[in-house]
Amino acid sequence: MDQTIHNDLHTYLQNATEEETAVLKLILEGLRRKQDGKNGSYLGGLLRAKSNFMEQEQQLEMVIPANPIIQNSLNIVHGGITATLIDSAMGTLVHRVLPSDQFAVTSELKINYVAPGVGNEFKCIASIIHKGSKTVVCEGRVFRDDGALIAHSTASFFIIKRKNQ
Repeated sequence: MDQTIHNDLHTYLQNATEEETAVLKLILEGLRRKQDGKNGSYLGGLLRAKSNFMEQEQQLEMVIPANPIIQNSLNIVHGGITATLIDSAMGTLVHRVLPSDQFAVTSELKINYVAPGVGNEFKCIASIIHKGSKTVVCEGRVFRDDGALIAHSTASFFIIKRKNQ
């Protein structure tokens, strides 16, 4: 291990509060989730995102647990984390329905925040509104664990042909 990282971690832990130690543990667990292949990205690992594709409805459900990492200074889910959850859920759904020679990138994202993000977990349900040859348009809704809607979103994804590798 790089000695600087080792020293920084040691110093951090010596001065850390109980909450700061718990947050570091969450970060390390997220990095391990990525390393173990349980999440496709570091961000997914840090958020501890879990997905469930509902083939019958052509929807994807993505859930993240609440923790101090995702909260803002008001102790509610940071709006950027809510946006990341929505974008990740819709993007995962789009990739799920595209043929293997295509992928997509977000080209437009609009979010309406309608209630504070409080609770133990947050669930985004993503669905496809339109799938064309160049774009896919999706809708995403994020709910608290008490069932209240906290955000609604629509997004467009631009379809790109994969280059032969």
